[in-house]
Amino acid sequence: AEVHLPGSSHYSEGLDILEIMRNIHIFVARYNYNMNTQMFVEMATDQKHLNTISIQHIADSIRTHGTGIMNTTINFTYQFLGRKLML
Repeated sequence: AEVHLPGSSHYSEGLDILEIMRNIHIFVARYNYNMNTQMFVEMATDQKHLNTISIQHIADSIRTHGTGIMNTTINFTYQFLGRKLML
């Protein structure tokens, strides 16, 4: 029997790119990326439900906020990686 995750909720009901960007350190610690399904999946904890964020959620969030957030998002991510990798 194959196991499938239930469909994710609309992006406005969960995290969007601004929330992820502001809390990138928490997002990186809590989520894994599934290349087969093209989504981020929250690591299992004691909760009954797992949160998922699909690539479509991220694309919808970018459309909502405008492409102008991309430079800021990339800079946040670059700074985070620089701190993690001690650059």
